Amino acid sequence: MTKVTPETASSSADAALHKVADGRVEKPGTSAADQHIDNARKEKRGKWVRYAMMLAYQGKNYYGMQVQKGDTPAIENILLRCMHDLGYITSEEAETPYKFYFQRAARTDRAVSAVRQVCSMMLPTNKEFKDQGADKLNELLPADIRVMGIRRATKTFNAQKDCDSRSYSYTLPSFAFANLTELTKSDYRITPETIAEVDSVLNTFVGTHNFFNYTSRREFGDASCKRFIISFKCDKPFTYRDSFSGREYEFITINIRGQSFMLHQIRKMIGMTIAITRGYAYKSDIQRSFDGQRMDVPKAPGLGLLLEQVHYERYDKRWSKSHETLNDWGEEAEAKIKKLKEDLIVKEILDTEIAQSSMMEWLGSLLHHNFIVDPFSEEKAPTSAIAMAKHSAKVAAEALESEAKEEKEEVVEVTEKEKVAAQA
Repeated sequence: MTKVTPETASSSADAALHKVADGRVEKPGTSAADQHIDNARKEKRGKWVRYAMMLAYQGKNYYGMQVQKGDTPAIENILLRCMHDLGYITSEEAETPYKFYFQRAARTDRAVSAVRQVCSMMLPTNKEFKDQGADKLNELLPADIRVMGIRRATKTFNAQKDCDSRSYSYTLPSFAFANLTELTKSDYRITPETIAEVDSVLNTFVGTHNFFNYTSRREFGDASCKRFIISFKCDKPFTYRDSFSGREYEFITINIRGQSFMLHQIRKMIGMTIAITRGYAYKSDIQRSFDGQRMDVPKAPGLGLLLEQVHYERYDKRWSKSHETLNDWGEEAEAKIKKLKEDLIVKEILDTEIAQSSMMEWLGSLLHHNFIVDPFSEEKAPTSAIAMAKHSAKVAAEALESEAKEEKEEVVEVTEKEKVAAQA
């Protein structure tokens, strides 16, 4: 039996991560080193116990949290590869994570980041994994994926099923909530009145509703579309100085907590809120969107969405006397999370928004957005009354401008003819 050294594991992991950087993810179990790791792993098998692992990651380089097939890089692909290279799991388990009961608390979509994601898994009792696993994994993982801690959990713990609720934040330029009569530029500053208006719209989503219009390929009668929103409100606005231009931009963060969320649900709720605040839709359209009529709800850009925390109040209340809590990972972990969030995630969101103006570009598309969809009609559906009024005003203004231009051209033409006649 050949002993697996840290150097062997590190070399294998480095090679895999180089392939990740090139957009390729190597499958474990294909080399002699992998076989040595598997054999060493199997020798250590004893009593199996559950662990909870807390992760933080910048998602811009990945196609979501969940394992992806082929060479598509995802957070779990990288994590499992490193766990395998350190001898914590076999190549078979890395390929089929359910074999060691691996489960994440929340799925995150492509480019979405997280700071307190939790995964559960069942592994042979390993004090070294619990005490040093986070540090060892972080040595192999790329800098944009961090293991923030590992704790022993109950024998039936499931990160997804035992999670009470999930909290997300969405950070965007405050000018997204400017009225159409106001200029949306870098020096825009949101007023307390506008924030109160936005909060009023957000509060309409709180409670249990049918969100079939806020995801894709779901019907009104699908029971899974009923979701419970606990809270939804704005934080205080803040300014951020662009190091390139020296300008200060104002941003605002919206915090949402719900029992669970569907694909695109949060981005569509943000999109509807912006549309209403800017005057493209009515506040009453939110209630209509919960009814049976199909609506095309605008989806806000993905940039700015962040999984803040997954909550385990019931678990902690029941097991805190015999196990470490999963809602509170301690002051040291929180300090690391806060720094990582500011340096790795939030700064990237702000810099990217300023450089690419994704929100400004998206706002331009709202004018032509059709909210009402009739699946049995071949005609183009009309927008809301307010949106149509705004569009009509724009068309009228363009028509007046065109008429004025034509009149000016006619005057110039007449003047030229008079000059020619006088010279004759």
